[in-house]
Amino acid sequence: MQLSFTKMHGVGNDYLYVDARELPALPLDRLAALLSDRHFGVGADGLVWLTNSAVADIKMQMFNADGSEGAMCGNAVRCIAKYLLDHKMVSGRSVRVETKSGVKRVQRLRPDYFAVQMGKPQFNIAHLGYEHEFTTVSMGNPHLVMFVNFNLDNYDISRLGKRLSTSPLFPGGVNVEFVRVIGDNTLQMRVWERGSGETLGCGTGACAAAVASVVRGLCNREKLIKVRLPGGELVVDYARDEVTLLGPAVTVFDGQITLPKELAHEN
Repeated sequence: MQLSFTKMHGVGNDYLYVDARELPALPLDRLAALLSDRHFGVGADGLVWLTNSAVADIKMQMFNADGSEGAMCGNAVRCIAKYLLDHKMVSGRSVRVETKSGVKRVQRLRPDYFAVQMGKPQFNIAHLGYEHEFTTVSMGNPHLVMFVNFNLDNYDISRLGKRLSTSPLFPGGVNVEFVRVIGDNTLQMRVWERGSGETLGCGTGACAAAVASVVRGLCNREKLIKVRLPGGELVVDYARDEVTLLGPAVTVFDGQITLPKELAHEN
């Protein structure tokens, strides 16, 4: 079986997007792990499976590189909007995407730049038995935000990232953000994502970091908050109760891959 896909990224957070509206059922956890492998597959942070929706323009299922399913991805919904608009599957400049965390509305601002209405965050500050305080924020998926006072460029986040992301306090796992204030309403951030490890960018993570910075009095919510990640910059608007995420969406290439027979016929 030949499977067509489009590789896209938002600030380096790359996924393989498959229009599956006319495809048979496949074991998506195994497929995601196979395709995401950067040595033996196509290579990506995960797989986004697009199907028909009864409540929006499209429905997304997202799977991490290890095959586990996620609930929401801010970078992915921007890329989905670009995909649908570029292929003229939706008219106008806005797209509604059904996710496991509800329907998200995406607005095209420029050809490769979009704004996503991310919804209301839920948060609290907790001592999790570690030396530091953490801010937990839900943006449709769980985040643990840790503020530091050192440059993150050369810091190895893997050890603590793994430890926190698999803490028994979070039975489903948690995404971990390491954040430093580097200027007026400007944050530096690196992220350890559950199911994928460190990625170059995380949209919901940037929102979580911005919300946490406002809660802790580190940023002014009346102004836009810039979040600088290894893969580029995202902008968060938290002036109201709901969060809006602004950032790029880029098409890398279209491709096809032949699936192993046992995978294609498993269902």
